[in-house]
Amino acid sequence: DGAFGVALQDISLAVGAGEIVAIAGVAGNGQGEFFDAVSGEQPVAAGMVLLDGVALGRASITARRKAGAAFVPEERLGHGAVPTMTLSQNMILSRHAVDPALVASGVLKPDGAREAAERIIKAFDVRKGKPDPEARALSGGNLQKYVVGRELELKPRLLVINQPTWGVDAGAAAAIRQALIDLAQSGSAVLVISQDLDEIFEVADRIAVISRGQLSEARPAQDMSREEIGLLMAGAHENRKGQAHHAA
Repeated sequence: DGAFGVALQDISLAVGAGEIVAIAGVAGNGQGEFFDAVSGEQPVAAGMVLLDGVALGRASITARRKAGAAFVPEERLGHGAVPTMTLSQNMILSRHAVDPALVASGVLKPDGAREAAERIIKAFDVRKGKPDPEARALSGGNLQKYVVGRELELKPRLLVINQPTWGVDAGAAAAIRQALIDLAQSGSAVLVISQDLDEIFEVADRIAVISRGQLSEARPAQDMSREEIGLLMAGAHENRKGQAHHAA
């Protein structure tokens, strides 16, 4: 949608339990559209998105969460959290359908939400000025740690995270990256979309590159160099795909 949207073409990607697959690429090459399709913000054909063989392409974000998926969008303030709502209220917004501690028989449980928020604040060392501040009162790095922690606490079967450490300090970045590694080691599938090659090489088991809406084959991180990733960012895999289609 929109004048600057990027159409996705011939995307094929599988992420296995216990691994981290990272998608590299220059901003504006379809990362946002890809995240929207996987998360359910943009419905697609039912069979285009599968979780353990269950078709979720037409399913809502809530239905995907109930199936065991969790999502962290690129924009933390305004997309990952409502700026004027407190941390516990934002917790209810994202987890009301999957966390019985927050809702019982259709009735909200504010105390449960505050307790969950406090657990995440302690676990991820989120710095705040008062017990349950509005999301906009936190610094970018602290809000990012909270948003990531909110999704990780439920141990999702699949986590999709877009730009996990964009704009955060080195300490927060290290904590978030280690949390992603720990989640994968516990048996979850983790899909990371990032522009930071250092980050990608630090966490990824396999790496794919997106360019102009086309995704390269995901290959083991140890088999890929920065130079090769640079060529793929420039569209080297697009040429190969085009040749294959022409031959067909």
